[in-house]
Amino acid sequence: MDNLKNLIQVNYLSFTKKEKQIADFILGNIDKAKSLSISELANACNVADSTISLFAKKIGLSGFKELNVYLNNQHQNILENTADDSGENVIKKVFESNIRSLENTSKLVDHSDINKAISIMNNSKKMVFFALGGSTPIALDAYHKFLRSPLDVEFNLEYHMQLLKAGKLNEQSCAFIISHRGNNPDILRLVNLLKDNNVPIISITSFDNTPLVDFSEVSFLTPTEELDYNNAGIYTRRVSQLVLVDLLFTLCISSQRKEAISNLEKMQEALKYTK
Repeated sequence: MDNLKNLIQVNYLSFTKKEKQIADFILGNIDKAKSLSISELANACNVADSTISLFAKKIGLSGFKELNVYLNNQHQNILENTADDSGENVIKKVFESNIRSLENTSKLVDHSDINKAISIMNNSKKMVFFALGGSTPIALDAYHKFLRSPLDVEFNLEYHMQLLKAGKLNEQSCAFIISHRGNNPDILRLVNLLKDNNVPIISITSFDNTPLVDFSEVSFLTPTEELDYNNAGIYTRRVSQLVLVDLLFTLCISSQRKEAISNLEKMQEALKYTK
């Protein structure tokens, strides 16, 4: 992944307090940070020089020199100050943000992870979707799509029903969890129940190094673009998450072609009464 912002974001939740100071300074002052020496950057972030080097290594770089190269390949966030923009500029920024989110997500998709996820799905007697809050619409969309597949799928909007279902599943089922942060206590209660029952987990989230990622057999990351509107972040991760769901659904269908065609025909027959 060649975008420094994404490298920082997917690791952000695992940062220490001082590492978050560095991350926040860099993300908010890219043009300034790129011209600073390691000592100047350390002073600006109120940390030791060694902490800058450790920070660089934590996000997968060799050290400060490589961090500086990445900084000089970045551009200040073109999505800032959306509240003061004309309608035309807002339209442009929203489209550019979602396009960039898709591009960054595509760089993180590993072919072996896709194959592993499809294998888990196809070998499961039941797949249950789990999500809370803003991730719920993504799970509902996924449930709606996978109803057309040969898989036996379930989703319930109510959290306590999700807890009950998590407690009943076993290793012959699989769980599909969608969670932006991956460390929500309510989501982790579901995760713990599932792992106690040896249920394999497939997840979509925006941050690496979280309990959800740690406990997932396969986890897909969707880096988030943020539109700044009166100092309130408007996140644009949903398009990438929806596309990941589309990708998994399409490959699931193609991997079970005969059964999928039969199932799709049955669905079309059922839906003809809605016309």
